[in-house]
Amino acid sequence: MSVDISRVSFDPSKHYSRIVHQQGRVILDADANEQTAVLLHYLRTVVADVLGPAAAPLGAPGFAVTRIAQDPDRDLTIGTGRLYVDGVLVENDARTTYLTQREGYIDPETAPVPQGPALAYLRAWEREITVIQDPAIREIALGGAGPDTAARAKVVWQVALHAFGEQEDPGGAEASAWFRSWLDGLYSPAGLMAARARHETKGPVDACVIAPRAQFRGPENQLYRVQIHTSGVGLFPGDDAGQRVVRPRRKAGAGKEKQPEAPVATFVWSRENASVALPVASVAGPVVTLELWGRDHRLGLDVGDWVELVDDATAVHAADEVPGAPPQRIHQVVAVDVPGRTVTLDADPGAGPPGGQPPLAVGGDPELHPYLRRWDHRPQGGADALPVVLDTWIALEDGVEVRFGTRHKLEPTRRDGEKKERTPGRFRRGDHWLVPARTIPGDVVWPQTEEGPAAVVPHGVVYHYAPLAYLPAGAGDPVPLVTTFAPLFPAEG
Repeated sequence: MSVDISRVSFDPSKHYSRIVHQQGRVILDADANEQTAVLLHYLRTVVADVLGPAAAPLGAPGFAVTRIAQDPDRDLTIGTGRLYVDGVLVENDARTTYLTQREGYIDPETAPVPQGPALAYLRAWEREITVIQDPAIREIALGGAGPDTAARAKVVWQVALHAFGEQEDPGGAEASAWFRSWLDGLYSPAGLMAARARHETKGPVDACVIAPRAQFRGPENQLYRVQIHTSGVGLFPGDDAGQRVVRPRRKAGAGKEKQPEAPVATFVWSRENASVALPVASVAGPVVTLELWGRDHRLGLDVGDWVELVDDATAVHAADEVPGAPPQRIHQVVAVDVPGRTVTLDADPGAGPPGGQPPLAVGGDPELHPYLRRWDHRPQGGADALPVVLDTWIALEDGVEVRFGTRHKLEPTRRDGEKKERTPGRFRRGDHWLVPARTIPGDVVWPQTEEGPAAVVPHGVVYHYAPLAYLPAGAGDPVPLVTTFAPLFPAEG
């Protein structure tokens, strides 16, 4: 879920220690949010410096992974307690299992416990929560259907498993080092993005053009959100957007070995930070019944809009390191019935995306808090998202443009004339960048370099990981991989 904010102003490189409000000045949401971010950055940095990347308190060590004695091959228990990962406090209040963990939504048929050697690890991140996910946030004194106020950020976690191949098993002693190396290589080179809304126009100027310089021409200040919809690699200019791309790699002593095919990454964008979301009451085929409409036409839906049906289960599976199925399809609205509060989509969302089944069924289960999220991109040719094309400025709207790339230069040849290996960037579903567009300067707020707009890593989502246990083949006891520490001031007794 995304929240309705003006921008994110926190920048750790500026080393601000606090926000100082001045009398008689306007108070903005960005200022209050930055104060919280400054404090959290300090606290989490201190904890990470003292405890390291992952540690559990001796009195309440959390996330201990054990086999179930009655059925060791089908499930694992996850113990209660606390764990600090990169300084972030992660808590498990109730004993659970791998298959029944609260934020897991795991299908035992598609994600069973591996029989051979495997690694159990923790994945944690912050998820934004609004009144759609937690109605208790709303202050009913403002009216039963009154305005919502502040949103929340919640640390959610999942215990995931990675099964080792025959030639991959590092053993318990090297499992932690192997895990860190595996994570570093999954999305390397990382996909980057730059944004702009003003650039010099070369060549003769048409007298009918308003100005000789392109710029942000929107009537309102906006916070654009550019988000990866399908995990994969970027295309090079001129490549076919429908093809699958193979990323080559060099293996010492064995020449070049190709990795498995990777799909072409796709992206979507929203001018409202994807905060236009309408809670769903029920779903019957392509007809979706809403609990309520948006506050006004600008924050509602109309025929031709593109929407994504999301619930708690599908939202948390965007974090999977290795996606097991295509993402939920984005649908176009073909009919709207305002009095009946229904929206008709171009297809049944339960049918799943082309080429595969959805990882989890999205429906009208109120326990999963389903909602329709509006996106403002306009795909072509039967697609539901836009392909990620590298080294090319891609127009969004009103002069705003984005450019995807990687940390590596994508030059086709070396100086000696030999062809150079082209390395497409790797993008992960849920990766997103926030682009504030402002009417007064007619530009976007974006970091600059001597060569122009800077290409930066995604602004989110930031995932934190900790290896929990090495699971040997058979019914052997798991080998714990998390260190414990004794608090400086332990409780008496």
